[in-house]
Amino acid sequence: MLDNIRRQTEDIVRYYGELNRRVAATGTDGIPQLLELSKQLESAVAEVAAQELTWVGAEIRRVLEELAHMDAQLRHLRELKAMLDRSGHEESRGRRSSP
Repeated sequence: MLDNIRRQTEDIVRYYGELNRRVAATGTDGIPQLLELSKQLESAVAEVAAQELTWVGAEIRRVLEELAHMDAQLRHLRELKAMLDRSGHEESRGRRSSP
């Protein structure tokens, strides 16, 4: 029974070492640092309320819609200007060719 417990303990320690090695291969110093980073991340995320994220997302969409509307207005203005410029050129050509 004691040998069985020792073997299981060694297997657990080896497995923990393998997990630690795989975690460390991702750029952390292993499981302890990963857990510390997890705490920091949790703390940082707790500083921001879900309502704040929802509100700022809605504000961004509203501003984007306004910008898209402004862009459409400017596009129409460019088209109008191009049309008037063409009309003005045609009119000035007509004056030159008239006796």
